[in-house]
Amino acid sequence: MATKKFVVTGEQDTAFHSKMFDLWRQWRARALNPETILPGLQVLMEGKGIAVGKAPASDWLSAILARERQYHQTFFGQEFDLTEFEQKLRFYGRKRIKEWQNLGLEPHFLPPVSLMPGDDYPGWKIKPEQWFFKIIVEGQRGINGQLIKMTSAKLEGISVLIDTRLKPCYDNGKQMYEHDNLLGPILERLRKEGKISRYAEGPQSSRFGVSSDEWKKAIKPVLAGKLGLDVSQVRLETVEEGNVIPQLYPDLPRKDDGRTNTWVWYEQYLDKDRVNRFSGGYSDHGGLANVRCDSSDYRWSSRSFRPLIVL
Repeated sequence: MATKKFVVTGEQDTAFHSKMFDLWRQWRARALNPETILPGLQVLMEGKGIAVGKAPASDWLSAILARERQYHQTFFGQEFDLTEFEQKLRFYGRKRIKEWQNLGLEPHFLPPVSLMPGDDYPGWKIKPEQWFFKIIVEGQRGINGQLIKMTSAKLEGISVLIDTRLKPCYDNGKQMYEHDNLLGPILERLRKEGKISRYAEGPQSSRFGVSSDEWKKAIKPVLAGKLGLDVSQVRLETVEEGNVIPQLYPDLPRKDDGRTNTWVWYEQYLDKDRVNRFSGGYSDHGGLANVRCDSSDYRWSSRSFRPLIVL
């Protein structure tokens, strides 16, 4: 006997994804009894003949927006205006978003919020080290190539593509980001062409052994071209973003970023001459709380980089 199918509206689809996300969150928190919930779901699916027919083309967008609202509600304890985020997604379109997702990039909205020590959000369990905030107050400089004094730690209220890959554990320099079809081919080609230094400890497609200067001068423009975006839309994550993202999006592979013993470069510089750039994330030195500074022209087999795309 054929299963009856139903067409769902965009509003119904949004409600479904919202409830599904809440169910998943409770399941992960072990707040639901599997002996009760699993048989119940089975009966619901079989007894009611639930299925989805051809849905409106905008449902892909509704699903992304519903998911983002749930992330914000869980982490910040509040919802934010997603109008700008929705407009950006509509502008680039489903096909292009899918192409970026196939490269391991997921669209998200980082709301405009303060991230100073006194700020308190339900999901913000791990904050950067205190010395970072001290430097911020004293006038830390530099983001996205601009030498601008910054007087507070914050998220900027921007629509972004987040690199979902987990920062790997150290393996004598041979460690690799998994399925790196985003940067692997670029790095291998640039090293072959002599535009960045060859890597002695591991594959030439590795994100490790790259200085932040090489990222800025050679890698960043090529990545922007690959994504079909302006180079000004491509940068590294800030200290704050690198700290919050694994906690804000707990179903991404990089939720365990703070548990791996390697570093990543961050976007900000310590000084106006761009000599020292922030890095961090090393598990044995505080994990997601870890922040340090290193010379921007140095290369380490334990330090990599992760881009952030601003839409």
